Amino acid sequence: MVMVRALSTPRMVVCELDDSEHARRQDAGLLPTADALLLHCRAHVEPSFLKRPSPIRIRGAVAARASWQSARANLAEFAAFGARVAVLPARIAHRDGVRAEAIYHGFGLVTAEQPHEVIQPPDTRVGAGRTWVHRLVEEVVYDAVLSQQAAQRQDLGIQAFMKAGGSQVM
Repeated sequence: MVMVRALSTPRMVVCELDDSEHARRQDAGLLPTADALLLHCRAHVEPSFLKRPSPIRIRGAVAARASWQSARANLAEFAAFGARVAVLPARIAHRDGVRAEAIYHGFGLVTAEQPHEVIQPPDTRVGAGRTWVHRLVEEVVYDAVLSQQAAQRQDLGIQAFMKAGGSQVM
């Protein structure tokens, strides 16, 4: 899971790397194309770019919110990209009106309290039609995943340095 601003809204996206395409792009030194204008330029110069597999597979998005309206607003635009799950307080998630709307819109519902209860599974069917916007969102998520990995490596490096006695002033 990675927090990313996709389609101008911050959201938690569930995704996985396509290891072979990621490795190919790393070997070629190809950075994520996470800007709409840059994506159009790249597609113009290299038309096969949009036909290549994406380096990331988006499975869906999760919104943990205090209200159904807030979760629905955060996830509404994401229907074309994957499953959508709202994590809500149990007293809200169990309301008949919330459950009915979740079913109608294809949202999954999970309670926020332990143990998490799946009230409604998400609709996992995503429309077959792909546009350049799908690729743009994938590239934005790919960029966020790479940034998250870099931050984790940096944190591990700092921890190793501290354990090796690097915090001592000489």
